[in-house]
Amino acid sequence: MKKTLILISLLLSACASNQPTPHATSNGKPGYKITCSEFNTTLEQCKTKASENCTHGYEVDPHLSYRETFPDAGDGIYVPARNHLVVGCKDPQA
Repeated sequence: MKKTLILISLLLSACASNQPTPHATSNGKPGYKITCSEFNTTLEQCKTKASENCTHGYEVDPHLSYRETFPDAGDGIYVPARNHLVVGCKDPQA
């Protein structure tokens, strides 16, 4: 039963989209947070999503962006890593 619940939660997280959500950067400017699971999305696809939302370019906030990894529990269920990118859109006048 426990493995079934874990498998269901994994499938739901794999189906989750990598839609950007509004998020403030570390310097207080508006930006986006994009979470990409390595199960179905590469880091490059995550960056492509950021460029789609920031038409004048973007900068990744290194203070708020991170990679989340999960240790192997030894039960045969692999949980892929997740990349969390916080990006700030560049000013069009710059």
